[in-house]
Amino acid sequence: MLSPLRINVPSLLVMLVLLLSGCSDKTIEIGKTTLQQDTVWQGVIKVTGDIFVPPGVTLTIAPGTTVKFVRIDEKSDRNMFGIDSPYYPQTELIVQGKLIARGTKDNIIVFTSAERDAKPADWGAINLLGSNGNVIEYCKILFAYNGIHAHGAAARIDHNEFTKNAVAISVKKEEEAPGVPWFGRPADITANYNYIHNNKGGITFRSSRAVITHNTITDNKFFGIWPKEQSTAEITSNEIADNLKGIYFYKSAGVRIAGNNIHDNKEYNLAIADEQDVDVDARNNWFGTINRNKIDELIYDRHSDPSVANILVEPFLKERVKEAGQ
Repeated sequence: MLSPLRINVPSLLVMLVLLLSGCSDKTIEIGKTTLQQDTVWQGVIKVTGDIFVPPGVTLTIAPGTTVKFVRIDEKSDRNMFGIDSPYYPQTELIVQGKLIARGTKDNIIVFTSAERDAKPADWGAINLLGSNGNVIEYCKILFAYNGIHAHGAAARIDHNEFTKNAVAISVKKEEEAPGVPWFGRPADITANYNYIHNNKGGITFRSSRAVITHNTITDNKFFGIWPKEQSTAEITSNEIADNLKGIYFYKSAGVRIAGNNIHDNKEYNLAIADEQDVDVDARNNWFGTINRNKIDELIYDRHSDPSVANILVEPFLKERVKEAGQ
């Protein structure tokens, strides 16, 4: 339950919550702000600088809310923690507490650019840093650098649409910020029933835990899914098609890939990057055909480059997985 407002709450937050509760069609501007207590956003929110949700604080975003991020220059004074990783030079929502963005099927939440000439990377990310219990459901996320970014954080990411971002979802073990409480912690996400299309990249995870099921991942410029390094991951029941590369492996291990439709990707359905020396188990997937020669044409592994590992595909499924995708 959200805690009640108290008289010692900063005046900005008092005004924000009151205006949002009474005037849901009014645009509220907020930026370069640390939330001091549990806060609810609803209506139209225009973010003009970084928003920080500190440990112990929950930001809840109501169904039907639109959050618009202003494009800023990296040399502006609107960044709270600088521009080096794990932060962004663009405006971002930084969550070390908790984010609950739970829309509904008929009343989604939108995260987008505030610019008329909107383009990918206008804003940074929903940036989850060492936080747990985050929920992003029934949202549409557009024009971010990373739609959702997690360093050592946990999140449930279900029933969303990601489009026109640089990368839709990017998660990793925290290895870049020594001294933070979550240093060395893997990210832990579930991503189910999402529509991920027309981004530069779909989902990438590194040294983390991930369950990626029942997503439609299509028409992304560079890759659908990019597993990196030792992870504990399950990729099942997804529709992965019409990306440049369907799944692209870099030093990848610990990933289970089965029961997916992986087909008609432009360059390769499955591809090994340099330095991948562990064979990839991709058996029991549908590759759009039962012709082994045609399957091999869209696989890049040791058969194409003796210096990299094999991708194992047999036995492969003889027909399309009907329940795959969103």
